[in-house]
Amino acid sequence: MRHLFSLLILSGVSVVLSGCAEHIAEREGAEIQVVPVTYSIGITIKKDKQDKARQELDNYVQSHWLKVTTQKVNLVWYTKPGKALADHYYQYLLEQGVNKDKVTLNKAMDTTGKVPFDMKFQTMVYRSVVEVCDYEKIGNFGQTNIGCYTDSARWQSMVYPENMLNTGYMGDSEKNQPDTE
Repeated sequence: MRHLFSLLILSGVSVVLSGCAEHIAEREGAEIQVVPVTYSIGITIKKDKQDKARQELDNYVQSHWLKVTTQKVNLVWYTKPGKALADHYYQYLLEQGVNKDKVTLNKAMDTTGKVPFDMKFQTMVYRSVVEVCDYEKIGNFGQTNIGCYTDSARWQSMVYPENMLNTGYMGDSEKNQPDTE
């Protein structure tokens, strides 16, 4: 009898204690958008001013050197002087230690017959856009997104956030590039 009484008290205490447990919501992942941002400069080469065009391109590359060395670079040429500058700059970037796989040289697609530039230098960088996290409130534990700050910081610190996606956008686009001649 004594054993039954202690078992009854123990089950009563466990029911009371489990009824007081706070409900914690399941963890939801943060909403993340990976957005492409293109940095580009169009170069127009005036007659007998190739050095000035090269200097303008040098200044642009120096101010964006981190993007040039870590992201893919696309050199697009529209005219013969633009092709000469693009070829020269392609070799220059390789000499500076930029990975050959990150630099592409392409002839521009003729869309309207108008030539906007002689050459265009493009770098595409992917940025993570994350939600703004709510502040935690005392007494409301588990009612806001747990891990919002860590997920947001992790995604914003990635150099190549596009690699975390299932689609191989950059890899697929390289296969469909026009000839460089």
